[in-house]
Amino acid sequence: MRETLAVADDEPQHALCALTADVEASLALSRAVLLALAALSPAAGEAAEAALETEAERAQGRAAPQRTLDVVEDARARLQRAPVEARMGRALQQALVTAAEALPERSADRRVA
Repeated sequence: MRETLAVADDEPQHALCALTADVEASLALSRAVLLALAALSPAAGEAAEAALETEAERAQGRAAPQRTLDVVEDARARLQRAPVEARMGRALQQALVTAAEALPERSADRRVA
């Protein structure tokens, strides 16, 4: 009888451990997706950061557990650290666009030798 009770007590603990592992894996995948989006383009990175900011505000508004706030803030911090190159790329992109806009327009019937 005692062995049956011990097994019954272990089942909820095992289920909780499995659920925790699933949640942690989901969070890790979400962070990876956000970082990948940030690497794709500056606009995607900015959108991901704005979404995380909104989620942080929502979590605070509904008095979410501190762990939830910590996870969201950690993701925001990682996202902000990762795209230094993206910010430099955005500056380069803007410089190229500005330079291209400053070029005189070429006539379609004029040929460059």
